[in-house]
Formats: sequence, C-alpha cells, structure tokens
Amino acid sequence: MVLGLTGCDSGEELRPCAVDCEGAACVACVSSLPDDTLRPALACNQLPAPSRCLGPRVLERCEGGAVHREDCAEDTVCVESPVVACVTGPACVDGVSRCTDSRALQVCTNGRWTARACDVACEAAPGRGFCGAPGPTLSGTVRYARRFPDVAFRAWTSDVEPVPARGFLVVSFQGGKMLDSQVTDAAGRFTLKVPSTFQEDDRVVVYAAGRGRDGAVAYAVADPGLPGAQPMTAVPGDAARIWSWTRTLRELSTGPDFTVGESEGSGAAAVFDVLGTAWRRMRERYGGRDGLPVVAWLGFGTEWSCGACFAPWRVTAVGRSWSAQLWLPGDSDAAWWSDAMVMHELGHWVMASRGTSPEEGGPHYVGVPTFPGQAWSEGWATWFSADARRSPRYYDRQGGTLFWVDLSARASSVSPWTRPHAEDGLLQSVDENEVAAILYRTAAGTPSSQPLYDALSAPAMNRAPWARGYTRHTWTRDAKGALANVVDTGRPSPFLADFLDALVCQGFPQALVDSATEPATAFPYPSHEPLCP
Repeated sequence: MVLGLTGCDSGEELRPCAVDCEGAACVACVSSLPDDTLRPALACNQLPAPSRCLGPRVLERCEGGAVHREDCAEDTVCVESPVVACVTGPACVDGVSRCTDSRALQVCTNGRWTARACDVACEAAPGRGFCGAPGPTLSGTVRYARRFPDVAFRAWTSDVEPVPARGFLVVSFQGGKMLDSQVTDAAGRFTLKVPSTFQEDDRVVVYAAGRGRDGAVAYAVADPGLPGAQPMTAVPGDAARIWSWTRTLRELSTGPDFTVGESEGSGAAAVFDVLGTAWRRMRERYGGRDGLPVVAWLGFGTEWSCGACFAPWRVTAVGRSWSAQLWLPGDSDAAWWSDAMVMHELGHWVMASRGTSPEEGGPHYVGVPTFPGQAWSEGWATWFSADARRSPRYYDRQGGTLFWVDLSARASSVSPWTRPHAEDGLLQSVDENEVAAILYRTAAGTPSSQPLYDALSAPAMNRAPWARGYTRHTWTRDAKGALANVVDTGRPSPFLADFLDALVCQGFPQALVDSATEPATAFPYPSHEPLCP
C-alpha cells in the first residue's frame, strides 16, 4: 500500500510582494539569507571559557584543542553555575516567573532563569512569583484531553488522557477589562490576579498562543472559520479566531482544574503544544532568536487542498500579521493527534526561518523517490520532527490508515524501504525518508545534533547558486501518481549534497557522514572532497 504525503512544503514559486499586500496569496518577502546576522563557528581558542552553555539544552566544551558539544537529556538543562553541567530539571518556559530561596524574582528568558529587579521581596505563588503581595489571586492547572497512537501504531487510543498544557497564554478578565496575564509553566500551572469579588462575566481565558522576544503574540493555532474543502490560498475572514477556552472565576474558585475536553477542541491544544515545543527547540538551537511569526490553521471539518502543508506566506488575520502559515487537516483521520506530522510541518518552518527552501513541493509518497530538492526539504522536516521529539519514529493517519516510518531501522509499515544507488550519482531521485534516515544516523553518531542546525544556517546553504549545481523542477502527477509535465526551471536550488558539504566544511567527521550515506553502495556523497567556499 502506498500512502500519499500531500502538501508539506508548498513548492509554489516565491514572488515579490507589493508593499501594501495582505492575505494568504501574498508571499512573505524574504531575502536569500536569514534576517539575523549569522554567527560564525568558533575555534576552540576563541571560546570565552573552557566550557559554557550554548543554550539551555547544549553544553559546549574545549577538549584536546577541539570544540565538543553535548545535548542535555530531556529531563536536564544546561547551567553555568557553580560549574557548567547538564543538571536534572526541565528547561523553564519563557515568560514564567518564580521566587528564589532568598525571595528574589527570576523570569525565564530564552530558556534560562534570569534575575529581575524587585523593589520588595518576591512573593511566591504556584507557578509564579510576584514583586510583593499581589492582592487577590487565583491559582489553577490547565490540562487538555488528548489521544496517542496505540501500542501497535494502528489507531488512536480509544480513551483520552489529560496532559499538562505547557506554555499557553492565560488571561484574567473583570468584565471587559483585562486584569492579568501569564504563561502556564511546565506543569500547566498558573496564578492570576483577580477581583476581590466575582461577577458573572469575570473569567479566565486560555489561548493557544505564545509570545516572542518582544512580548507580542508570535505563534498561535487558529480556526480559519472556513468549513469544508478549501484551497490553501483561501483568506480567513472575520469568523477566524485564535483557539481559546473560557471558565468563569466562580467555576475555578470551586475547582481550580481547567481541563479542555475533546468536544471543546482539545485537538487544537495538542497542536499548540507541539508548536510551542518547536518554537523553544529552534530558539535553543539558534541562540535565542525567534523564528518567523507563524499561525497554524486548524478547523474541525476543514480540509485543505494540500492536505497538511506549510508556506512562508504573509497573512493578516486574527488581529496580527503573520510571516508564515501551516494548514492542518480537520477531517475524520484526526491527524492533529500526530505530534510527528505537526512537528514535520514545523521542520519546514525552521528551514524557512534559518535556511533556504529548495522550493520543490507537491504530493509525495512513502517509499517513492522524488526530485532531490523535494527529498531534501521533506527529509529535513522529518528529521527535525525526530530530533525535536527525540524519537526516530514518524507516524501519521491518512485515508483511515495510521502508518509509521522508523528512521533508525530504515523501515516502514506500508512499503519497502527504497535506497539510492551509488552508480546513479548525486542528482538521482531519492526517497525523502532515506534523506531523513541519513540525517538521523549522522546526528546519532555524535553527542549533539547542533552541527546539523549550524550547517542549515551556514552562509553556503543560504547563497545561490549552490556548489553542486542542482536546479529546481516543477511537475504534476496524474491520477495514478505518476509524474507528468516535468520542467527544469534552471533556477539554482540546494539539496542534500550541498548540506553535507556545509556540514563537512565546518569540521564534521567525514567517517560519520560515510557511515550514514554508505557512498560505495547507496548515496555516493564524496566526503573526502567537499565543496567548501
């Protein structure tokens, strides 16, 4: 059985935007380089200290004249005091505050606890700290009901499970007036200032929205308000809204648990949980820098022409301007429960934010080789999904079938694994999951996957033309999935070999690349002769 993985990277050719352009059909105007200045790789003798935290999840040290990096385990975080080490305790959620033992205020910024000035001693509350007594407050815990794949990865579990809603924006209102706002911590806890007496319309609202460095909402999950089949170019109208859930203060005063049920749209909460994780993971890998402001469109009953897909298309909707969009299907497959699929789409967002897309997109199929540009884009996205979730297994549900792909075993539940052939050269068609498996095995050979993120954002990967000379193709597929109307546009485009060049040219061990690519029999990348700028 062959399943189509529709959409993902849109593949539509980027075109300039008019200055006053708005709407989903207007492509975000982005340069060929990321907007932030790329930080050059440091030699060992340039490190500011013998060891340091490159981010909350990456420890960097100098050993034997070489820079070594180590990713902290999932339940640990890198700290620099009293010594640089990965210590037990989850990384904090940006925007959450706390009081220290000495009653000083700390706020989580870029995944680390940083001191904030307080004129008076810090007063602790569940999941929060205040400068002095805040007055009346209400504390609670937000959870949402979700489903997972069953043990055989054949269907979603029949029973829902309540899980903590981490990193959601929570706001208290007195009538129409906003009183206070907070971000839920890792356990879903919040504490908000509230009126001393409650009226009928006093309430707490939980939003599937997160803030960027400037404090403004930078990523969210929204209902497009467009039921039924829709083209991905459809512009959300006045009915579009960021997903949110409300409880009155009187309700919460008698029971502080705020659980979003499946009938209330907890699937949107599950998507936001993944979106928040991706936002944090990318910031951890890129020095605390935000990605493109992004909105994920999920409407239950809404189906998109691309299936599930991503594009860096600018749109003004639900109260702000977004530089990128995800479209997720709201049909009976309930694919919103697939963390792997949602994180895959966000892998395209990472590439758009810090790298350069090959701009080859369209329908693609498990086990079926495709053009090198599309294979690179989709393979990176699947690898990012695996790395961010710390799992080699990708899974999704389409057409009533839940299927999986295991990158570590090069195995699939629905088709034989297709390997490249060395004699066919670097520009051969490749299965996107083979690209993901190469990346997975490359990263697994070292203590840190950071070099792969550095290679994506390297100048050589973000400047046309690319050294290996690949050019972008367009095509269509007939009713049976066969290629038709193939056109070589002649436009330079990056692919896997260019990425491996960037990786090796930064000093990544050639032997580890060879172990992943198997150049003598499979993908013939010449690691001994990388094309370096």
